[in-house]
Amino acid sequence: MSSCAVIQNEKNEVLNTIVADPDFEIEGFYLIEYDSDIVFCQKGMFYNEKDNLFYDEEGFKHINGTEV
Repeated sequence: MSSCAVIQNEKNEVLNTIVADPDFEIEGFYLIEYDSDIVFCQKGMFYNEKDNLFYDEEGFKHINGTEV
């Protein structure tokens, strides 16, 4: 079981976070597995596939209120 971000296909906004088997599938969505001890993720954040991190806004400038 792993922490996973739930994101609608063709989008990058996190709609929910769940604990699931990495092979778990939800029709119309994809899951991004992440280590919750290292990576911060919550509903409403935006996934950047280039660095595999989650940001506060689509411009990928802040994580949990901290500029990166």
